[in-house]
Amino acid sequence: MNIKILTHQIYFPDGNVIPSWISVSDEVSADKIVAEIKAGKYDRKHFAVRMRRYPIERHLKDVSVQRVW
Repeated sequence: MNIKILTHQIYFPDGNVIPSWISVSDEVSADKIVAEIKAGKYDRKHFAVRMRRYPIERHLKDVSVQRVW
């Protein structure tokens, strides 16, 4: 089974948001990676990685980038 964790890469210099994903092989790995994303372990100097949430109406409620900028 191939699982894709849907993410956004948010670039700090200009606020550009690019859809992305992280592929994992099983649910245990997926749970671990989701926790790491929420903890900021995939963030880099020039961008942050955040989870994509659906439906789109929930996105702004569920995703906060205020602590990033």
